[in-house]
Amino acid sequence: MARPFIIVALSTLALAGLFLALRPEIPSGGAPEQRSFKLEIRNGSMTPDELVVREGDRVTLRIESDRPVELHVHGYDLRADVAPGETAEISFDADFSGRFEIENHHDHSNGDEHSHSATGTLVVQPR
Repeated sequence: MARPFIIVALSTLALAGLFLALRPEIPSGGAPEQRSFKLEIRNGSMTPDELVVREGDRVTLRIESDRPVELHVHGYDLRADVAPGETAEISFDADFSGRFEIENHHDHSNGDEHSHSATGTLVVQPR
């Protein structure tokens, strides 16, 4: 009578051990990182044109341009005036996820003083 009980107990322990040994890794968001990007704006185009970070990361953008631009990161409401031949910097914590346009709010290439042109995208992935 004790024999079936021992077999069930050993089988249960073996299955529990297998479960622990072979369980799938649950992806963790990991610790926030310092992320730094060098952005170049030439002829109205930004390189790279998409920046991908994780929620909680500390982000630094170093921006250079061939003409005057006022760069605006939508959603985070960040701005930087960039003069040709100089480097401007924006630093922020990526506090919330989503896709955010990066626009030039000082684009006079088409003769419109109030023109805005999209130059890139900031993608903040959930952690």
